[in-house]
Amino acid sequence: MSIDYIEQFKIDYQLKLVPKTIRGYEFNIRQLLEQMEKPFEDITRKDVRNWLMLLEEKGYKPLTVYTKLIGVKTFYKYCMEEGLITKDPVEHIPYPKIPDKVPTYLTKPELAQLRACVQHSLLERAIIEVFVATGVRVSELVAMNKEDINETERSIHIPEGKGNKGRIVLISLESLHYLTAYLKSRTDALPYVFINQAASNRLRRQKINANFQAYSTQLGFRVIPHMLRHTFATHLAQKGMPLECIQELLGHQRPATTQLYSRLFNQARKETYDRWM
Repeated sequence: MSIDYIEQFKIDYQLKLVPKTIRGYEFNIRQLLEQMEKPFEDITRKDVRNWLMLLEEKGYKPLTVYTKLIGVKTFYKYCMEEGLITKDPVEHIPYPKIPDKVPTYLTKPELAQLRACVQHSLLERAIIEVFVATGVRVSELVAMNKEDINETERSIHIPEGKGNKGRIVLISLESLHYLTAYLKSRTDALPYVFINQAASNRLRRQKINANFQAYSTQLGFRVIPHMLRHTFATHLAQKGMPLECIQELLGHQRPATTQLYSRLFNQARKETYDRWM
């Protein structure tokens, strides 16, 4: 019976969450039920606490435990709304404290080195510029279509980010220059913004990740696509943009992510202050 309700939960949430997130939630819910050897309606607050303790004992990081708890909380909130249970066993269970660690980002000199590293390729420079200017995720970048770009407004429409929620991201004049130069250099008729070397399909995220591994080797310091997302947020914070605006541009959904970028925001403000004192 539990499995039927989990499947119903997945169906009802398929328009609210991306498939990857739903699969993760399902895994976490089933992990709890299998560990406690109980159907979902018999799970108690003590069971959930014991499960969380087991996860910690197995070496799961606090952020991972946090994410798992989000899935379970979402499912049981759904069960309450559907009248499947009369008491929510996770409603008053607090999220684990996330270690006070600021996300890694590139300094301006490091970013300049990265740009110099890709100056030989219009495609790679355009990718770096879009990452830095918009803060998009890799999945969002490779899914871009030409029709999503509005040169007049200097914006790009991201139709489906995390949580199936679209948003508009802005792009700087300099970054737009490299992006349009790359697009004009192409002779294909594909509708995609970034394409593979054979000009037959979208550029794959695996290729982008492989490129970044090469950049890291050449530069002598680690750089990954998501680090440019952090860099985007940090540079905006250093220029005084409110945290709420930065979060909207990033398309944040989860409280854990908000916490993470709050620390980054505060760190960036401190660095700006220190430069003036």
